[in-house]
Amino acid sequence: MQDWIDFLTTQKTLPLQHNNAFCALTETGLLYVGGDDAKEFLQNQLSNDIDKISEHLAQFSSISSAKGRMFGIFRVIQIDGGYILVMPKSILESIQQRLQKFIVRSQVVLADISDSFSGISITTDNIELIQQLNLTAQTDSEGVHSVVQTENQITLKVHAAKGRSRYMIFNNDAKQLMDLWQRVSPILTLNAPSHFRLQEIEAGIPSVFPETSEAFVLQMSNLHLLDGVSFKKGCYPGQEVVARMKYLGKLKRRMYLASVSGMPCPSAGDDLTTKGSDRADGSGKVVDAVQLTETETMMLFVAKIEPTEANELVLFKHPEQAFSLTPLPYPYDEQ
Repeated sequence: MQDWIDFLTTQKTLPLQHNNAFCALTETGLLYVGGDDAKEFLQNQLSNDIDKISEHLAQFSSISSAKGRMFGIFRVIQIDGGYILVMPKSILESIQQRLQKFIVRSQVVLADISDSFSGISITTDNIELIQQLNLTAQTDSEGVHSVVQTENQITLKVHAAKGRSRYMIFNNDAKQLMDLWQRVSPILTLNAPSHFRLQEIEAGIPSVFPETSEAFVLQMSNLHLLDGVSFKKGCYPGQEVVARMKYLGKLKRRMYLASVSGMPCPSAGDDLTTKGSDRADGSGKVVDAVQLTETETMMLFVAKIEPTEANELVLFKHPEQAFSLTPLPYPYDEQ
């Protein structure tokens, strides 16, 4: 959508902030999965139960290797004629290629439809604005993963960040989304696209990027705490590892939220190590990080529980940078 791209170049963003804001979803990709066998196909490949979603209710899910290591995490939306997997644009091609390997004789069609839709993210505690924009269905105004679909637009309510409601809005008519943009501009602050990632981090929502592909079993990234897995559905790649960790094992790693002081901003896949170590010792990895100000970065990381909670970990590349744990907006499920 060249009109949308051209429009975005004329818009001036302000520094990132926690407050009521909106941004373009230029870093988000959409993978369409359709065909007569699409539902059964996804049920056999993904960690969650496709039977539990509808055109009004989405879900988190993931795809893993046989060893239970995740290639990707995404939101799954059901539409008329198939499904849309919403994920970071940087992993979409690899996820599409992986799914393609398993189609064989199934009647399934995969297509990258990212360029067919324009997208924005809205974060707000303005109830009146939410109602004016019809961002939530009247029957499920509070429900995370609730979906409102019109002829051209899909609106998905995602997990709140710092008490503010968040929405992802995709529209295949760029002019309609530009009109919406102009409506919210006087009320919300325009931020850079990384604002969406910041909000995901603060909401404790994990992402997988190329740098962290096959780095985590889903429980390590807290996906089981976000209803991103079904322990009752049938088999899927990695299911035995995931089930064994739940029923027979003890979780030794989990995902944490932290505030990092100073520069530079860590990157996804960066190693954490124990204090005083001269090598990356496998203690943990950065899931994602976004620089909020010159002196503060918000970061999600997966690491061993004991050294993390004993304050024994540092960033391997920059051990001088201090970071402090921040409570996640949801509790851990102690095993």
